[in-house]
Amino acid sequence: MISKVIDGNSVSVIPEDSDDLLTLRRIVKKGDRIIGDTTRVIKQEKDFSRPDRGERIKIRISIEVEKPSLDNMLDRLRLRGTIVESTNESVAHGSHHSFVVKINDAITIFKKNGR
Repeated sequence: MISKVIDGNSVSVIPEDSDDLLTLRRIVKKGDRIIGDTTRVIKQEKDFSRPDRGERIKIRISIEVEKPSLDNMLDRLRLRGTIVESTNESVAHGSHHSFVVKINDAITIFKKNGR
């Protein structure tokens, strides 16, 4: 795993194999904050847009983790939580989102009080 310590409470990581995802699953706990790049469907409210469809956009968000889970078969870590910060004003803070962390995906982990 490639990692860079930012300060006493935060680290940026890039998992390089499935063992790294397992390690991240053990490190990330409920209440931690995760920052990373993801995609999200934004529904457009235009005159001729379909209400059941939206546009998938790339954004950088920060979530407070509620539940981490590991999928060994697909080599991915799912981090579910509520959005705390976003680079797009259309994304509501407090709404739910899941990060899917795969091999070679970069995330930043912020621990509360250095846990």
